[in-house]
Amino acid sequence: MSILRVLLAAAPDAVTATAWALYDEPQRLVRTGSGPAANWPAATRREAVLAASAVRIVPVLLPPMPADRIPAAAAFALEDRLAGPAPTRHLAVAPRQPDGTVEVAIVTRDLVAAVARDYVRVIAESAVAPKPPAGTWRWYASGAGGSFVRGADGSAFAVPLPTEDAPLPPELVVALASPTPSSAAPARVEVAFPVAAPVLAAWSRHTHASFVAVAPWRWDDDPAALAAAPDLLQGEFARTPRPPRAGGLRPWRVPVAIAAVAVGLHVVATFAQWALWRVESWRTQRAIVAVARDAGVRDADDAETAMAALRDRVDAARSRVGRPVPHAALPLLARSAPALGAMPPGAVKSATFAAGAWTLELARLDAASAARLDRELTNAGLATLAAPSATGVRLRLAPAPGTALP
Repeated sequence: MSILRVLLAAAPDAVTATAWALYDEPQRLVRTGSGPAANWPAATRREAVLAASAVRIVPVLLPPMPADRIPAAAAFALEDRLAGPAPTRHLAVAPRQPDGTVEVAIVTRDLVAAVARDYVRVIAESAVAPKPPAGTWRWYASGAGGSFVRGADGSAFAVPLPTEDAPLPPELVVALASPTPSSAAPARVEVAFPVAAPVLAAWSRHTHASFVAVAPWRWDDDPAALAAAPDLLQGEFARTPRPPRAGGLRPWRVPVAIAAVAVGLHVVATFAQWALWRVESWRTQRAIVAVARDAGVRDADDAETAMAALRDRVDAARSRVGRPVPHAALPLLARSAPALGAMPPGAVKSATFAAGAWTLELARLDAASAARLDRELTNAGLATLAAPSATGVRLRLAPAPGTALP
């Protein structure tokens, strides 16, 4: 089986010259070339490699979860970090790594739709490039023109390829000056394409990173990396096998009969269990009404009314002796007031109490302020849960297990 891999920066057409690479069955590179589709060599299967200029890779940190839930969780985690309307984007995820990191490839939906029609597999050029060591970025030249930067965390973004003696691309200067939360500013940038030593020295003087030359890289040099790269044909573009054709009903008669008997037994057992639960529920409701009447509640004719009356009496009794009422909003707010009061004016934008917990919408906090607030709330006996929002931070406050509210 032969594989033809084609490097595409845009939707393919019949006249544009495109770089290609042909591999044999053991995944060995046979030959390479460039030309329109009519001049491509024949192959058993075709795969598309989307140029780095068309794909951005962003790593996100996700908790353990089933594999089928990772795409939705990754899309939610990136919701506030992506520009443009969601229907125009296609997100494809790589397998979750042991540290919880998931690399998310972001590409326009129209490009994936155009490529998916003619190729059995679609991968990203930047996902094929090796990751650099920790604390390092590696700058690669793209086989389709331009260049891209790969981070140790798996991130990748496109930048223009500088000409000789040209200054650094503005995109790279901004990225070095403003690193993302998941990718700190590197101390070293490895340049994997030919650049003169004086130019590297000039780039190092104008940034806080040391630019050094490393061996050049080509997108078609590593067949193993090409084969291991995540397939971007996911979700609506996923390749699903066609269902097998039915061979008649006769071979299925015995299995169907066994399944029917099993379903019948299950229905009978379920009905018997339901009847038992109904009897137990009836007995429990009678006992609740009896307890309420023994406690002096005379107008309790059903379990729901009796429970409400007993709950009201318990709450009233606790209030009389100064004990907190369960799920009361004010005691919880009183315990959190010292920590919240120390925040700058206007930091708390809104507060909502529901299901025994306060949900606060806070303005954006720096790392030190967020850590101090979390520490003070924890010391006050509160359990906190924080998540970034479009306007700042959403904070949920609830009593920690074993904490008695004042």
